[in-house]
Amino acid sequence: MTKLKICGARSYEDYVNILKSSADYVGFIFADSQRRVAPQDVFRWTIGNRGISLVGVFVNPTLKQINDTLDEVDLDVLQFHGTESKSFIKQVRTQTDKEIWKALPHSEQTLDEMAAYMAEVDGFVIDTKVKGETGGTGIRFDWEAIPAYTELAKKNDKLCLIAGGIHPDNVKECLAYKPLGIDLSSGVEQNERKSTTEINKLTERMKAYANSIVSR
Repeated sequence: MTKLKICGARSYEDYVNILKSSADYVGFIFADSQRRVAPQDVFRWTIGNRGISLVGVFVNPTLKQINDTLDEVDLDVLQFHGTESKSFIKQVRTQTDKEIWKALPHSEQTLDEMAAYMAEVDGFVIDTKVKGETGGTGIRFDWEAIPAYTELAKKNDKLCLIAGGIHPDNVKECLAYKPLGIDLSSGVEQNERKSTTEINKLTERMKAYANSIVSR
């Protein structure tokens, strides 16, 4: 089944709502954002209550910022959403031995950028390109590009998640392009909080789509 990451958890209640779902990953943002959280808070929310992979989202961090964060909370995945270089990512891998994802904006050059980072990362997040933003815009890109991203990732045994504008009402349309994974934040929020209703609606529709494919 398609992997599911729900990003931007900003409270214990958000975390628990995601934990209760069938999501594979929960994302915490440690960069400038309305959803930014403190590593100490994430530690308190998750200690003794895991059962899901924890993803830390960073934008052009220093090695010290990464290490300071990992001193507080034992993340499973480090997701880089800025202009981090291959050499920097290689340093991070050497120092932390964590799974690493690189977020890239959708454009005509994205396949080339994926190829350039391929040896240094374990996965990718493809998001919508919006001027002045590093992601989390809630805007979708042309999903007809998804199969090409998926094919390149699968050939290299990497994960590739699709982000940007996905929500329960259009998730089946997105899944029809066969992404390896999807990444949502605002798509399952109500009043700036993760909604159990919206999360359940999303996962039920994902499950229904998967079952429909199996039964064909």
